[in-house]
Amino acid sequence: MGRRATSEPGVLDARKAAILRAVAREHIRTSEPVGSQAIVERYALGVKPATVRNEMAVMTEYGYLTQPHTSAGRVPTTRGYRYYVEHLIGRATPLRIESYLKRLPQPGESLTELLEATLQLLARAAHYSAFAATARDETIRILRCVITPCSPRRVLSVVILEHGAVDNRLVDLAHAPTQRALNRIQAILASMVEGQPVRHVLRLDPEQSPPMESPAERETLNLLLRTIQQQTQEATEGELLFEGVVYLIQQPEFQREVHQLEGVLRVLEERKPLYRLLQKLDSDGVQITIGEENSIEALHCCAIISTRYYVGNCPAGVIGLMGPVRMDYDLALPTVERAAQALSDILTRTMYA
Repeated sequence: MGRRATSEPGVLDARKAAILRAVAREHIRTSEPVGSQAIVERYALGVKPATVRNEMAVMTEYGYLTQPHTSAGRVPTTRGYRYYVEHLIGRATPLRIESYLKRLPQPGESLTELLEATLQLLARAAHYSAFAATARDETIRILRCVITPCSPRRVLSVVILEHGAVDNRLVDLAHAPTQRALNRIQAILASMVEGQPVRHVLRLDPEQSPPMESPAERETLNLLLRTIQQQTQEATEGELLFEGVVYLIQQPEFQREVHQLEGVLRVLEERKPLYRLLQKLDSDGVQITIGEENSIEALHCCAIISTRYYVGNCPAGVIGLMGPVRMDYDLALPTVERAAQALSDILTRTMYA
């Protein structure tokens, strides 16, 4: 078979797919670049090393593999691992997590206690860092919003929510509004957001705001509405918990590239950027983001597997694992699913007890 047996770079024939799977599995196992000889010796593909080398060269051209050094073997790229998880993954039975889940607290514990216990067990079972985020409470209502002038082009936006949170934010304006214009803007904003749940306020489109007397007033109104949306969004954010950071430190690639580890640990320490990333990934089913697919640059060296957990039929948050790009997806994916199921079951039984 010639080097270009497939007509499109995005399509892999059976042999290339088998070699890609072998390279991924070997790289996951060793964390080292994988050569053709190792593939032939460890995987019964029925081809010679020269054939494997040719196919690996083609997949390097296609963008599925990369060669770190001229004389080195290959490792999967983000695109290669994406193909692996979508077409070649072979879900292992997560026996380890089953034995750990027997140690979870009984129904009745607080959400934080249950999350901490679940994350500890999940991290130990998978040997990656485990995280959980509680859902944003979008049912909270806004009691008051107040816009106070501080200087001709600066105002203070104050948002008061019914659960007691108060958020103050200085806003620099492009135009200097008159007090009359500011009063009018204040009244319109109050009519749009006061007494409304956060869910409603976050869905407001500034471009659909009421007509104003001038383009400058409309621009100021839209800016202040977007500011109030940011304030309410941040004031109602849930909590981010994580366990098992030691398993990240133990990964060979992070021991070789300490600056990458420092970037990942900084993201975990700051919490908010990761929390917001997880909210974007918060959808039905298991979500896997790999390498450069992560919107946070410091996490381009990581893979994240996450899924929702529930109380009854209501989403209560996100739980998952973070590890290097060469994460053992076959084991990690079903392990996350099983931990989420167990957590959902305990939370549901707690609610209905």
